[in-house]
Amino acid sequence: MFDYISGKPTVVDENKLVIDCGGVGFLLTASLGACIAHGNKEYAKVPVYLAVREDALELYGFRDETERKLFMLLISVSGVGAKLAVAVLSGLSTDAVISAIANTDAATISTVKGVGKKIAERIVLELKGKVDIFGAVSVGDVPGTTVIDEKAVLALVGLGYEKKEAESAVKKVYKTGMATEDIVRAVLQGL
Repeated sequence: MFDYISGKPTVVDENKLVIDCGGVGFLLTASLGACIAHGNKEYAKVPVYLAVREDALELYGFRDETERKLFMLLISVSGVGAKLAVAVLSGLSTDAVISAIANTDAATISTVKGVGKKIAERIVLELKGKVDIFGAVSVGDVPGTTVIDEKAVLALVGLGYEKKEAESAVKKVYKTGMATEDIVRAVLQGL
């Protein structure tokens, strides 16, 4: 029913994006990547998905078409709802999710908060042959210590950093096991 919503982002939060479109604020549940990508723009064109339930109509927003296609694949898995799919896309980059599925790496997917071992295994099992539409992926494409803590990037963007500058700074200071607050502190202290 909806393909995209365009307008001025007025509210950006961890998984919430409000787009002012002709004086109407559309609330989108969005991945952290979508919030970062669209949050600081004067004008954003956000791909969306409308979830229709018995008791609600909910709009989900995405960084780009690839993220939306991956979301659609994730919600096709038995036991994976829209909110869990957004959690997966917020916890891991699209490349990391695609790579984990292609390489039957349920452990990577189970690192996302709210995703248990069984759900992660089901995602990998049911989507293994379907991620080919995203192109070839190898085991080396799975991010290791270069994983970008999207919450840290979002925090830095909120403090005035440009997105690419924030991503670069986070990559530079990140050490395995660092909490988001520690990453932001390290960037601000210039470590």
